Amino acid sequence: MKLGQISFINFASQIASSVFGFIATIYLARTLGAGVLGTYFLVVAIVIWAKVVMFGGVQSALTKRLSEGEEPGAYLAAGTGLFLGLYAVLLVGLFLGRDLVNAYIGRAVALPIAVVLLATVLFMFVSGALQGQHRVHISGALQPVDTFSRSALQITAVLLGFGLIGLLTSYALASVIAGVVGAVFVTWKWDRPARRHVWSLFDYARYSWLGRLSSRTFSSMDTLVLGVFVAPDLIGVYEISWNLASLLAIFSLAIQQTLFPEISSVANDDRDRVVSLLDDAFAYAGLFLIPGLIGSVLIGDFVLRIYGSEFSVGHTVLVILVASRLAYAYGEQFLNALNGLDRPDLAFRINAVFFVTNISLNFALVSVYGWVGAAVATAVSALVTVAIGYRVLTRFITVSFPIREVSIQVLAAGPMAVMVGSGRLFLEPSEVTAVILVAVGAVTYFASLFLLSGRFRTTVVRNLPIEYGGS
Repeated sequence: MKLGQISFINFASQIASSVFGFIATIYLARTLGAGVLGTYFLVVAIVIWAKVVMFGGVQSALTKRLSEGEEPGAYLAAGTGLFLGLYAVLLVGLFLGRDLVNAYIGRAVALPIAVVLLATVLFMFVSGALQGQHRVHISGALQPVDTFSRSALQITAVLLGFGLIGLLTSYALASVIAGVVGAVFVTWKWDRPARRHVWSLFDYARYSWLGRLSSRTFSSMDTLVLGVFVAPDLIGVYEISWNLASLLAIFSLAIQQTLFPEISSVANDDRDRVVSLLDDAFAYAGLFLIPGLIGSVLIGDFVLRIYGSEFSVGHTVLVILVASRLAYAYGEQFLNALNGLDRPDLAFRINAVFFVTNISLNFALVSVYGWVGAAVATAVSALVTVAIGYRVLTRFITVSFPIREVSIQVLAAGPMAVMVGSGRLFLEPSEVTAVILVAVGAVTYFASLFLLSGRFRTTVVRNLPIEYGGS
């Protein structure tokens, strides 16, 4: 299967899951309000942070070693043992710190967190194994399974009146369902691992874990800090804004996940191929984020109204978060290339700088400027990653940023801005207006891009499921 097709399948899978989640979140927001959602998002942030801190590096190491194709059975067995052992350690830590966790959230949630963690760790392990076995399209297709299951279960739980606990239970059950479905497609061939297999995973994981942690820092450090300084309802609005920004970044993430095994498999033999893959990554990392940033400036408050009138106050925060997502989309491609080149030590150092910068700015700015400060801290940290990532990667390969292609994407967003801006001037703000303007903007942008960019046209035609030209 072509890389473009794999990227598109991965992207389409994540888009489908995001649409399911988008619809479900609208219902939950309108039914439960920003306060309950804010508490839920805070609990989920803790779950994901604990998962990434303990397992992120091991998952990356498992994907890396399996993608290399040498002794996969031994590495799969070693990875299984590490996942089980780390969960046992995490469970003990959660038990000992349960009073602190409950006090921070304001509710007794230590036990639900332990259950949700077990379910998400299962899903995480299966996804890592699939990606390492070059089945990225299958791994990506699991996300809609997870999100659709979660959305359906959470809506049912709310209808039955279960509230926060119902949301968390649904979260866990959905992860189990997706993990079990994915496990069917994993090649479960275990061989007895030697000490060197465990050490090889650990050696890679000790560097790559900070990369996963930095990614999570980018996604939710602001949420954890906001939990100290602001009310749950503002956290709910902030997370909705972040989810919208993340929706626009899905294609960039799909590219990153698709290219990592490919870069890893050719890194030592064909550096020119790595350069070519990275050029493609940069060319399309901002494909949705560039028009999304312009659109969020013009009608971000209209879109937020879909969740309820109380959410429209997050317009400024939404614009900053989309901008930060755009910067981070390019920065992540640098780090992805370094990890694929088997230099997790350098990616580790870059992520360490990002980690310290993000945490420091969050505490400094949130305490003074509230949630706008959190968004600014996220954006500045993303720019730091771009600058340092570029400087480090150019020591190993030639980085050719496709300025022309990105400029064409900006140019194609011009007609879109005219259409959407005109709609804002002449149409009354409402949920229907928001949906219409988003649809019109998307059609205008991609039509303009198809006309202006020969590279985009070629990429689309080349990756269609049918062949043209009689071949």
